[in-house]
Amino acid sequence: MTRFLIPASIGLAAIGVLALASVRGGPDQEWAVHDMNRPVPPVVDPGPAGPPTPAPADAVVLFDGRSLERWEGEKGGPARWKVENGWMEVVAKTGSIRTRQKFGDCRLHVEWATPAVVAGEGQGRGNSGVFLMDAYEVQILDSYNNRTYADGQAAAIYGQHPPRVNACRPPGEWQSYDIVFRGPRFSPDGVLLEPARMTVHHNGILVHDNAVLTGPTAHKARPPYKAHPDRLPISLQDHGNPTRFRNIWVQELSPAVPQTETLGVGGRRKALVVWGGWDGHEPKKCVDIFAPWLAEQGFEVEISTTLDSYLDAAKMKALDLIVQVFTMSTITPQQEKGLLDAIRGGVGMAGWHGGMADSFRSNTEYEFMVGGAWAAHPGGVIDYEVDIVNPEDPITAGLSDFKMHSEQYFMLVDPGNNVLASTTFSGEHAPWTKGVVMPVVWKKPYGKGRVFYTSLGHVAADFDVPEARTIVQRGMLWAARALEEKPAPVYRLRLVKE
Repeated sequence: MTRFLIPASIGLAAIGVLALASVRGGPDQEWAVHDMNRPVPPVVDPGPAGPPTPAPADAVVLFDGRSLERWEGEKGGPARWKVENGWMEVVAKTGSIRTRQKFGDCRLHVEWATPAVVAGEGQGRGNSGVFLMDAYEVQILDSYNNRTYADGQAAAIYGQHPPRVNACRPPGEWQSYDIVFRGPRFSPDGVLLEPARMTVHHNGILVHDNAVLTGPTAHKARPPYKAHPDRLPISLQDHGNPTRFRNIWVQELSPAVPQTETLGVGGRRKALVVWGGWDGHEPKKCVDIFAPWLAEQGFEVEISTTLDSYLDAAKMKALDLIVQVFTMSTITPQQEKGLLDAIRGGVGMAGWHGGMADSFRSNTEYEFMVGGAWAAHPGGVIDYEVDIVNPEDPITAGLSDFKMHSEQYFMLVDPGNNVLASTTFSGEHAPWTKGVVMPVVWKKPYGKGRVFYTSLGHVAADFDVPEARTIVQRGMLWAARALEEKPAPVYRLRLVKE
């Protein structure tokens, strides 16, 4: 793919005849929650139901058809659902039930059946749900010839991901879910490091393949993640319908191993933080926010105030991450070569605002590496909104759109960047910018290295906005290959004539 920067010689007035249009959200987040216009999955025949699937030897049997001793009411106390003939049945208005034991990463097997006598329609027909960690639901519903919103039908990850196909059997027949669940990971201070993921088979048919959850599931909402324990109960929902369950068992899984684990010498990742240049961007105050945080994450952090740090090829090669906070300065050819060679060789690069995108205005190859360059900030410090473009990416997962009171950067950008967040210019302070959608957060490769950038962070106080701070923290981890990532759709910005 050819990548290019819009040449500065075009001039900002000429750029004004163009608008940047973006795709909002991931493939499943382009639609509003529970949008009835959303296409429903195709119907497939899963074949007849078989006998209960035997639990593996290492499984914890949660329901064997005889008692609810491993379950309790949602507020504690005994579970009050009916048990007979090898199954249990929801008793309306007695409340949901949850396991007494708590689980983290797991493989969960659940067999269920909606009432044989059909009553109601849409969400009122055989409704229940399986909740992992009391928060992440796989929907149970009679979706056999029953129209409802796609993200709320049987086997949907409720409100987020419809199943690939509708594999429902007729009402009254036994069905099964096999769910491989990987819970979210949070740092000690509550920052989301990895979102939750699910792989789901419905009646033996794959309906979700390592799907990334944007946060807890909810009705008519997509709430963000909030830090919670690594182990929580599994729960079954009382939605007022007499749905039945049998043969429920769970296998606990070891925590997922990160897909990449390139560590620095001595088993610790190494980060070089270089700051200097114009004091107006408060480089030291910003470094004082993020350098200690990197150390808390296990990095060996070196802080430098000279670009000569880039001249030590052996040291640069041994790094996992370079964080640069250096505005309106100059860099020698030798310093630039040392920096770019390290990134091409696989070292990650991360930065924000002018400390990375307005560092060296005369160095084109450096700007290619960054993926953009500052051009203007109409109006100076103003109020503006940041829109999350890709809610499935680990850097922005679980975050909602948010507001900033800072400089809104108008930039010259590489259209090949993988854009994670953007902002739209009102035109109030520069009429030619009206309606322009500009990248605010992106990531990209440069050689073998990962490059993360955000235009947020004019001064240190900007990082008092929780979303801004979280984006930088996750971006640094991603660049250093310390943040697990599933290959996901790439979101580009394209130039469109007004």
